[in-house]
Amino acid sequence: MKKSKNSKQLRKLIWTTVPFCLFPAASFAQAAEEAPKKVEAPTKVAAAKAAESDTGVAVVTVTAQRRSESVQKVPLSISALTGDQLKNANVTTVDRLEQLMPGVRMGRSGSDLRPAMRGTYTENVAANGDPRFGIYVDDIYQSRTSQVPPIVDLARVEVQKGPQGTLYGRNSFGGNIVFHSAQPKDYFEGGVDTMIGNNGQKRLEGFVNVPINETVALRLAGLVEKSDGYVKNIGTGGDLGSEDQKFIRGTLRIAPSSMPGLEVLLRASYLDLGGQGLGGFGYKFLGTLIDPSLIRAPGQSLTYNGATYAFPNGFNGNSWTGVGMPYDARYRDGIADVNGADVGIPTLADPYTVNFAGDAFRKGSQQQYGATINLDVGNVRLRSITGYSDFDIIRTAGSLTPVLLNYSYGGTTSKTFTQELQILSNNSASPLQWIAGAYYFDDTNRDLSVTNQNRSYVTATAPAGQQYYPFDFNQMPSGAGFNQTFAWDGFSTQEQNTRSLAAYGQLSYTFFDKLTLTSGVRHTSDKKELKTSRFNASPTGPGAYLVHGINDPIDYTCGGFIAANPASVSATPTDKAYNFVCGSNTEKYISHRQAVDYKFDRDHMVYASYSTGTHAGGFNSGPVTIAGVPTLLSFAPEKVTAIEFGTKNAFLNNRLTLNAAVFRNDYRDLQAQTSIPNPNAPLTSVIALVQNIGKDRAYGLDLDAVFRPTKTFRANLSYNWLDAKEIDYAVNTFNYGGAAGLCGVTPSCIPATGEANAVQGTPFPNPRTDPNRFIPVVDAQGMPVVTGGVPQYRYVIAGVGRDGTRYTGPKAFSPKHTLQIGLAHDFSLGNAGTLTPEIQTYYNSGYILTDLTPNFGKNDAYTKTDLRLTYRTADHKITVQAFVNNVEDEAIITRAVYSSHRSLLANYAPGRTYGITAGYRF
Repeated sequence: MKKSKNSKQLRKLIWTTVPFCLFPAASFAQAAEEAPKKVEAPTKVAAAKAAESDTGVAVVTVTAQRRSESVQKVPLSISALTGDQLKNANVTTVDRLEQLMPGVRMGRSGSDLRPAMRGTYTENVAANGDPRFGIYVDDIYQSRTSQVPPIVDLARVEVQKGPQGTLYGRNSFGGNIVFHSAQPKDYFEGGVDTMIGNNGQKRLEGFVNVPINETVALRLAGLVEKSDGYVKNIGTGGDLGSEDQKFIRGTLRIAPSSMPGLEVLLRASYLDLGGQGLGGFGYKFLGTLIDPSLIRAPGQSLTYNGATYAFPNGFNGNSWTGVGMPYDARYRDGIADVNGADVGIPTLADPYTVNFAGDAFRKGSQQQYGATINLDVGNVRLRSITGYSDFDIIRTAGSLTPVLLNYSYGGTTSKTFTQELQILSNNSASPLQWIAGAYYFDDTNRDLSVTNQNRSYVTATAPAGQQYYPFDFNQMPSGAGFNQTFAWDGFSTQEQNTRSLAAYGQLSYTFFDKLTLTSGVRHTSDKKELKTSRFNASPTGPGAYLVHGINDPIDYTCGGFIAANPASVSATPTDKAYNFVCGSNTEKYISHRQAVDYKFDRDHMVYASYSTGTHAGGFNSGPVTIAGVPTLLSFAPEKVTAIEFGTKNAFLNNRLTLNAAVFRNDYRDLQAQTSIPNPNAPLTSVIALVQNIGKDRAYGLDLDAVFRPTKTFRANLSYNWLDAKEIDYAVNTFNYGGAAGLCGVTPSCIPATGEANAVQGTPFPNPRTDPNRFIPVVDAQGMPVVTGGVPQYRYVIAGVGRDGTRYTGPKAFSPKHTLQIGLAHDFSLGNAGTLTPEIQTYYNSGYILTDLTPNFGKNDAYTKTDLRLTYRTADHKITVQAFVNNVEDEAIITRAVYSSHRSLLANYAPGRTYGITAGYRF
């Protein structure tokens, strides 16, 4: 059969593209939209775009150095996507950016975004923590990772890799994720887009741009979206993962003709967030660490690394060095699971199926306001950036068991005000470019957690198969008729107030139009105050019980008591249940950046940079009593030093761009949970706290390329290699020497050996069975700390063992290899328009889920492919697209966290999604 001319051309182009697969690529970036300075008819705009598409690869204009520049001219590693690319790839959530942006992992737990990049990731999202990445919306810093607004009518998204502590500052420790909404233009335009997909997804979004007069333009954008849950609940509760959100944003641009140097941008947005969501931190138990060879029936003994233990009540095999087995070990059900032992409640293998009682819901809202003022005075620009955000959300979850043992509410509120003032050079022809600025940040975050116990549940009277008992070191329940009722509902709350002041400056000078030297510095002063609740008084009397509710009034004052709900049953109904303990401190630190770049010509440059970054310190939320006074102990900021060498190039008359970068990031003073001598009794006891004891390092290679040999064919490829390791990390151990602990159930336990110290809740290994990785906790004089005759230890995940052995460990969410390949071709249909098939595939070599247990719950290597077929009319007014995302239907874990008894709780990204979109532009 005769081949068409287009078919022959396509095969030729594919074969000529193959060699470039060795130089994998960045996002294929199109030109960013900016507010025009004069009136342009839509036909002229369309003609300009058509002409531009003939010139090869169009490059995004970014603001990584707080001024508009071509991404190919900035001596930084940056990935950028335009609004058109986001729309074309169905990027409706931030999570999907990793499919298109090289070297970025977009983890998520519930409503909280947890990005990972270059060997670091966001861990603590509570009120007393700060993100490790700066998230900016229209140049305004977002203090919580849950505050990222929907992706609607954006001009572009930038991911700036590595620390950006000089020009951005606030917690830009691992990099920045920057969102820019489309600005008002001085001509009329608008559009509407609809989407219908599986899981009952229905999405409607649109925008309209109205020039009110010659100096004022208004742009409105909005969204309505609903979907069913993609996690099937076969229990009595509802499905999980449903979406119900509404969003609107308005932007007003004022550019008076009488003052040509003045531009004012006023923004306001509102988000209403509903649906069930995925709870707080995870919805699926993967299992727990079990070594089947260690399981013993009642009366049997166990010899482990030369130490022999007798277990009168048996042992379920729980071990730090065990393997993950599909059981939720928080509760036992009295049914033998492995080797005759009751290991826990069996979990379901399907990542998108759970068996839970109780419905969950999510309810949140966010208001954001911003004002950006630019005033050009000669060769100088003055800029003011003001932002205010008011965010609140409540997330709920049951006990994540087939029987509703309890029901939890998690509430988060955040109110943030920011003000930034800049003065910068505004003459692009000058060899000297400079910027100076001042920044003010005022932030109040509150977290509230309430767990209501199901007091009507009694184990002894529950149906067979639903008789749940809390786990202990015994193999089987030790008391018939155990009642699940507790003496009080769970309750905790904290409020953190942060006020930060910073001043910064950066200047660059270009010699001979080729060599540019850059130097910048930033000084920051953070003042933090944390108020955290502490249990104060137990209920007394027969049947006494303290009740709490998510809507009960709370007086956030230092030392003030928090009353229990009037529904409490107590001998003294006016009992106060909690009071606040407070801490306050100020941290000052400096970040800086030095860089040099050399431009051989307009298409080729090389650069090198040395930069530092800081992630803010804070307070431990658990009070420690010192000299009879409840006290909150602080931890210091984390630090990173980054070195990067790179090159950016355009070839073949700008039809191929090829960029490469090598980097090394050294992280120190990392905040990690460990044990320290108790300030009250440094020789006899320890306390577990977050302290600055960690050290990591990461180095890697980024290769990015975009190839556009003709205006109808596009290819993008990228490859990222990352070697990220823990260098020093010794976690705290727990003393389980009491009646319910290891030494309480086996008479052969010898406390003086330290074996009562368990690693993260597992009895094996311990200092007696594996002494090399247990290092003694010592006081200020270097003497070992002994508590109740038991020496205290830390367990070395990474670092130096007692015999001098050096241990290292991989970093969580840091795949060794990632590869992205995209191909698209526009087939002309003449006057009827174009038809464009596209493929975008992403390979990930796999990653561990937690730094603590690298072999448990590892997300294995996977490939995820998107397919789409797009029809566009010749005038580009109508677009219809059919798409399939994640063709392979891979279940990918985006976040994992340990629950009690080392049961691992995880979140999965949605599996295969598909649907149809239709858009109209006018």
